[in-house]
Amino acid sequence: MKNRTVYRAEDGEHVGYVAPAAETRWQALTVFGYPLGGPAAFDDSVALLEAEGLAVLADRWSVKYGEDWFTCRLVETSPETVVVRIEDFGSEDFGKHIKLERPGPDVLKRG
Repeated sequence: MKNRTVYRAEDGEHVGYVAPAAETRWQALTVFGYPLGGPAAFDDSVALLEAEGLAVLADRWSVKYGEDWFTCRLVETSPETVVVRIEDFGSEDFGKHIKLERPGPDVLKRG
């Protein structure tokens, strides 16, 4: 099995992907391939993406830059890369843009 692209039913907007996770489970992935929620039934993973797939793009995120974690916002996303802007006001890197290739939870996390 391979990843399936998910489009929001009401307007056809691309909201993410579902990827096979186990025999009967699927993992919801954002438009840039980041895991959203945990493995679930196919319909539940699609519903999660339709409800939250685009909203998470506006959430606060944290990025590991060097040895430290910084609050950031997503600036650009694509299936291959994500560009974030550091938003920690006290940081000397405040406002810096960082390009990440296929970031996972070890480099980028929600919240």
